[in-house]
Amino acid sequence: MNKLLKILLITAGTILSLFIIAVIILVTTVDPNEYKGEISQAVKEETGRDLTFEGDIGFTFFPTLGLEVGPMALGNAKGFSPAEMVRINKAEASIRILPLFSGNATIGMVVLDGLTLNLTKNTKGITNWDDLVKDTDKTQSEQKPVAEEPKIKENKVESLSVQGVEITNANILYDDEQAGSTSSLSNLSLIIGEVGDAVRFPFELRFDLKLDSPKIETRPTLTGFAKFDQKAGTVEIDEMLFKALNLELAGNFFAKSANGKNAFSGELSLAEASIKKLMQEIGMESLETADPKALEKLRFDLKYNGSDTAVSLENMTVKLDDTTITATGSVKNFAKPAIAFSVNVDDIDADRYMPPKSDDPKTQAQPAASDIGTEKPTQEPDLNALKELNLNAKMTIGKLKAINLRISDILCELKAKDGVVTIKPFSANLYEGTLMAHSMLNANTKIASWSETADLKGVQAGPLLKDLTGKDHVLGTTIVKYNLKGMGLTPPNIKQTVTGTASFAFTDGAINGVNVAKMLRDGWNKIKGKPTSSDEPARTDFAELLGSAVLKNGHITNDDLLMKSPLLRVTGKGWANLPKNNTDYTATVTVVGTLKGQDGASMEDLKGLPLPINVKGDLNDPSISLDAKAMAEALLKGQFKQGTKGLEDKLKKDILGGSKTDTTDKPTNPFGGLLKKK
Repeated sequence: MNKLLKILLITAGTILSLFIIAVIILVTTVDPNEYKGEISQAVKEETGRDLTFEGDIGFTFFPTLGLEVGPMALGNAKGFSPAEMVRINKAEASIRILPLFSGNATIGMVVLDGLTLNLTKNTKGITNWDDLVKDTDKTQSEQKPVAEEPKIKENKVESLSVQGVEITNANILYDDEQAGSTSSLSNLSLIIGEVGDAVRFPFELRFDLKLDSPKIETRPTLTGFAKFDQKAGTVEIDEMLFKALNLELAGNFFAKSANGKNAFSGELSLAEASIKKLMQEIGMESLETADPKALEKLRFDLKYNGSDTAVSLENMTVKLDDTTITATGSVKNFAKPAIAFSVNVDDIDADRYMPPKSDDPKTQAQPAASDIGTEKPTQEPDLNALKELNLNAKMTIGKLKAINLRISDILCELKAKDGVVTIKPFSANLYEGTLMAHSMLNANTKIASWSETADLKGVQAGPLLKDLTGKDHVLGTTIVKYNLKGMGLTPPNIKQTVTGTASFAFTDGAINGVNVAKMLRDGWNKIKGKPTSSDEPARTDFAELLGSAVLKNGHITNDDLLMKSPLLRVTGKGWANLPKNNTDYTATVTVVGTLKGQDGASMEDLKGLPLPINVKGDLNDPSISLDAKAMAEALLKGQFKQGTKGLEDKLKKDILGGSKTDTTDKPTNPFGGLLKKK
């Protein structure tokens, strides 16, 4: 044993002596500064740029063999400024000597101080590094193939470690003259601790960031710990923390490579932040919302994993103000992605995020009636992306308030494949009723085709309309069904192609804003020269209001309107043309009860008499009037009892404008402005 130990010591001493001799020879015979000119000349020949050494080049020795370079600069490309593209104050790199004898490579500290890098793109889109990249590509393409030399067995490096990396006082400036913007990273420092196999090491990155567009000035920081395990084929990052603007992101990451396959996983969380403040810090105009406190609180936590071909969102929780959103999802087969996700929203008031109502009447002004319904032709959206989309999505919302409507228990399932998008089912509860619907969009046709069916049951129309429009024009329990199809997604194309059927029913309700009984009574009293009744509620009660419609290429026909009330029966028929935005509809009112005024006097004379009310003209502002001529003709067909000769003569004069035999004059409206609405 003693003999063996003696041999090992002699061998080690011999190797060390040889190294010392080699170092002495290197120091005494080689001065790297003598080669500055040759190096600069070689760079000039290869790149056309000047490489300037302003300091010395020196060696470092035991326990590390290294190189130190003082201040130096590389010139800029022709036609670019400033004169220097790259400048450094100091650079150091070394390698430990003794570990090399055991097949291990240990690199000492890598130091880079005072790096300045000027990057520029001129107005023609040419950059000051294009020539360097092109020269490299040209050199590689011009290299002639050489005969394959016999492979020499090389000693394998068992492990590689780095004592650390220290980059300080670095500045990178990018001037985009074509876009008219500049960006800079200044005061950059990157500190990395000792890196080795299966050794956990710290890292820290800090720099000042300044951008023109969007306008940002901030100092981001990135800190954390990392570990590489060569044998296990893993990379780990933990306690990662990124700070910038008013954002603070924390997380961890893990990746593994084995048998030619890669997998990764991680977690990420955002501490509570203000979206409005973030927008201000990146130079954007902060959103004004109806609720000033909206968009002030955002945070999220997510967990993910993936591989070379797929990624999965295991879970995500987002807190936006008072709303909690949870989601899961996945993307499979990156070459032809199949996307699936599920989202749940507990309770959200979308109106909080709308622009605030303005007191300025100019901003509240509504479009003129003549402008509505006459939209300029618009181009159909490009739906080609849908042809490649493979998507399965599901959304549930506990409670939703939007455009002042309150809806709950929303379920929406969406599928997209081969250019066809379907929503089935779509269900929701609203205003004591339910909505069931499904839709389809086919993007494979020249102009996209679509279809939609819906079934609305038990909805209270009054509260719904009150929340939506501020006025409860119609009251009652509502049932609505429709089955429609069409071509195109622009308003003009929808109006010109919509085809299908629709039906509706209102029970135990009322029409607010009009009192049909009072309207007829006042009109009749005016004919007889009697005063109209005093103010009464503008409301017409009914037991049922039913109807259906047929739509064909935007033309709507209704022939079966029926309204029943204790006093009246109303039937209606007519049409509306959506492309031309006009209508011609007649509602016929028949008195079936007794129209009593406030003084108790009844209107028995009108009982059983059909009284037409016409709705004509622009759909946005139709003219509504009682058809006085038709009423007069009905009265003159023996509807009155004998002894009403004086009244008959008055009707002929007031309504027909002449005697019974004189029908050349045009009839006038005896009710004046009572029934006319424009």
